[in-house]
Amino acid sequence: MKNELLRHPISTIKYRFEKSVANRKANFGEFNLGKGSRNPIEIINHMYHVLYSTRIFLEEENFNAKSPKALTLKQEIERFDNELISIDKALNKNELPLNYSKRLIQGPFSDILTHIGQISLMQRLNGNPIIGENFFAAAIKTGF
Repeated sequence: MKNELLRHPISTIKYRFEKSVANRKANFGEFNLGKGSRNPIEIINHMYHVLYSTRIFLEEENFNAKSPKALTLKQEIERFDNELISIDKALNKNELPLNYSKRLIQGPFSDILTHIGQISLMQRLNGNPIIGENFFAAAIKTGF
């Protein structure tokens, strides 16, 4: 399996993301903490853009700076999930050098995990706390 150490964080992101948006209230997409913060739709849109831009860079060595159009919460979730599958496939094509892999982990992958934490916190503040679990023991399978 190529880039297994990079593909596993993608599977972890998918697992944690699904937990962060599960059982959400109908109004969750527009939930806002104020003071210029993003709502969940905007956060997921940004996460998609980061992941999509990373994949395009991997495949074409081109950077996509144009932000995508915002969709409904359900559509943003689906688009992000689909992009996780696409980047996993892209990572499975060619083995990347270690230094490049480290940059993906410290940059886009960590950024996305940070935003998943924001969404999880927003779920709690919106009256829908996520049930804790031992993520060390979670059954996360690399690849889709």
